[in-house]
Amino acid sequence: MTTLTAVTRSARARVAGHWQVSLLTGLLFAVYGGYGLIRHATYLTAGYDLGIFDQAVRNYARFRAPHVPLKGTDYNILADHFHPIIALAAPLYWIWNSPCVLLLLQMALIAASVPVVYSFALRRMPRGGALVVAGAYGLGWAIQAMVDFDFHEVAWGLPILAVAVDALDRRDDRTLLISAGLLLLVREDMGAVLVMIGLLRLAYRPRRTGYLLIGGGIAGYLLVTGLIIPAFAPNGQFAYWTFDALGPDLPHALLTILAHPLHTVRLFFTPAIKAETLAYFFLPLALLPLRSRYCLIAVPLLAERFFNSRDHVWTTHFHYNALPWLVLVLAMVDGGARLGVWNRPRLNRVMLAWLVIVPVYLCTVPTITAPAIRRMLTGSAWRMDAHLRDQQAAVRQVPADVCVSVDDRLATHLTSTNRVTLPGIPTPRTDFVVLDMGQAQVGYPLDSPQQVLADSRAAGFVQVFSQGDLLVLRSPGYTGPSDLCRP
Repeated sequence: MTTLTAVTRSARARVAGHWQVSLLTGLLFAVYGGYGLIRHATYLTAGYDLGIFDQAVRNYARFRAPHVPLKGTDYNILADHFHPIIALAAPLYWIWNSPCVLLLLQMALIAASVPVVYSFALRRMPRGGALVVAGAYGLGWAIQAMVDFDFHEVAWGLPILAVAVDALDRRDDRTLLISAGLLLLVREDMGAVLVMIGLLRLAYRPRRTGYLLIGGGIAGYLLVTGLIIPAFAPNGQFAYWTFDALGPDLPHALLTILAHPLHTVRLFFTPAIKAETLAYFFLPLALLPLRSRYCLIAVPLLAERFFNSRDHVWTTHFHYNALPWLVLVLAMVDGGARLGVWNRPRLNRVMLAWLVIVPVYLCTVPTITAPAIRRMLTGSAWRMDAHLRDQQAAVRQVPADVCVSVDDRLATHLTSTNRVTLPGIPTPRTDFVVLDMGQAQVGYPLDSPQQVLADSRAAGFVQVFSQGDLLVLRSPGYTGPSDLCRP
């Protein structure tokens, strides 16, 4: 009877844990999903990047090449990054033809990684602690920064990489290899992550899986950046080798790292914004990731950013921090277990309290891009103003099935019904130009709206709408909607 009672209690505990983490996952999806829809409704999404992915996935949904007018005439998105996994979103467009589909998908992918974090933590600590860890991960500043930005392909990497690390930890080679193959479809830089996972897998026999991961990661990266992307690129080149301080390509970069280690270390930590971002990664996790071998998986993700010549990837903004944050949270759990943190009641309580308090505090830090939770609590997320109403009015002036050149912040509200591009992007036809004169730049290329307005008027465009800072101009040769201008 005692044994039966113990088994029953154990089963109840497992069920209770399942429902608790399911509730946490569902709440995060609901909150973040609602926030994403609010951001779109209040014109905070943009052509770069939500509009780009919206155009690409819409073409996938129609069994067409993923051409993106926002990037140029007949521009295939595979010339930008290698992320064929985004095509899996295509069936969703058969249900709802809207960029909101991608926003909700991104929140679902974020939420899907939470139970994996929970499962990983549950092998090292009691259920309550694992729930705290899963919550701290899901509410972490890096996740909120991703939620506060448009859709991006790295969202697919969160649940897949979580499963890969979890499989590595459980020594489940089959799941590890499947998730590794999927990671190669997320983005070309995942090849470097696979190499690091493969090196960790070599720690135990049979080592064949480790060698497969290393070889697959290297081959995948070289194949994609050397052949596939250049084959689609207009100039025949991979556009995102932006590591000028290390060399013109990967072999030269590796030689520079080996030959000049001090220069490499200095480059990694300077300027100070890089060290500040690293502090945001490690201090909320009490430096525990440094005790885990899984911390090494974050090295290529961080190196890709801090060796980069593009300074906007060094900060705590945008989506760039989500994957390193995932890895470091898992490494924190493992590092804490290796130090015995979770087995010491007092230390365990202090650490779990830290994981609760720090995310709440970081929501108040203005240096981090406005966290979703803070914007919702203050009400700024859904605040309406005159400028927003002007934007809505301007968008309503554009009929369906016309070729329109618009300000970046208006693009996602027209991509469902029109062929949309930005001023300055080559396009065979422009029927309407929509400008927000209150913005410093229209988007990419970074022209001022005043310059675009002058160029449009010089080309004979006629102003047909003006409200606040918003202007709508029509081509002198406009003859009505056209099949050429369908989205």
